[in-house]
Amino acid sequence: MPRQSQLDSARLRRDLGLARARRLTVYTAVGATAFTAVFALVAATSLPGHTVTTTPATQPGITDNGGVTQPAISTPIQAPQYGYGAPVTVSGGS
Repeated sequence: MPRQSQLDSARLRRDLGLARARRLTVYTAVGATAFTAVFALVAATSLPGHTVTTTPATQPGITDNGGVTQPAISTPIQAPQYGYGAPVTVSGGS
């Protein structure tokens, strides 16, 4: 039986290392996917959404006793400011 050369030995070590790296990559991908699924399941079941409270349906300006009132006037909500304190510049407008 012929002796194994250094080149054959190096190829074998390389192939075994690549196979080990491939297995590690596959195990890591499967583990990350499982962790993501478990995390999503826990988040979906433990963090409730917004609760909706219902109010009786009445028309604005009419009270329960039949009297007419003025609708409430509220101040407009200011648009969100983006840029974290720095002025935002938009170019290319017409």
